[in-house]
Amino acid sequence: MLKTINKQLLALELLKRHARVSIVHRETGLSKPLLRKTYREFHGCSAHPGALKYSTQGLTRTLKKYKEVTLFAVCFEKVVSRSQNSDIRIIINAFDIYKKSYPVSQLDFSAAWVVVRDLQRGITHIIKCHHCRAPVLLNAREYNVERCCVCKTKVTETNRDF
Repeated sequence: MLKTINKQLLALELLKRHARVSIVHRETGLSKPLLRKTYREFHGCSAHPGALKYSTQGLTRTLKKYKEVTLFAVCFEKVVSRSQNSDIRIIINAFDIYKKSYPVSQLDFSAAWVVVRDLQRGITHIIKCHHCRAPVLLNAREYNVERCCVCKTKVTETNRDF
C-alpha cells in the first residue's frame, strides 16, 4: 500500500510540472486514463496531445533553445553530482532549480526528461570550452560542427571534464 501511495504522490509531483502522461505512466506504472483524468482535474484542461519530442536534437532547433537545454543539462549534472538517488526525483529537483534560476524559459518538464534520457544514454554530454570554460552540450544539434555559444570556439570531445 505504501508503494502505491508513493507512486501516486510521484505522479502528482510530475503532473504538477505538466509532465506528459506517457512519462508519468512510464515512471509510475499508473494507468494512462487515470493520469489523464488527474491531469484534467489538477489543471482544469486536458493534457497536451501529440508526441513527445524524440531527442534533444529536436529540442534545440534555435540557438535560444539550445542555450536553455544546455543550462538545464548543467543543472541536472550538478544535482546528480550531489545526490545519492538515481530516479525521477533528481530530474524534478534539477527542473525546479532550473525554473527558479530562469523562470521565463520555454523548456518544459517533458523536454527536460528527454534531455536527461539522452544524457544518461550517452547520446549527448557536457564539456567545458577549452577557451572560455563555458559549458557546451555536445551532440545536441543536428549539424556536426560543435561551437561554444559564448566565444564561438570550435570544441571537441577531448574537452570532456564536466
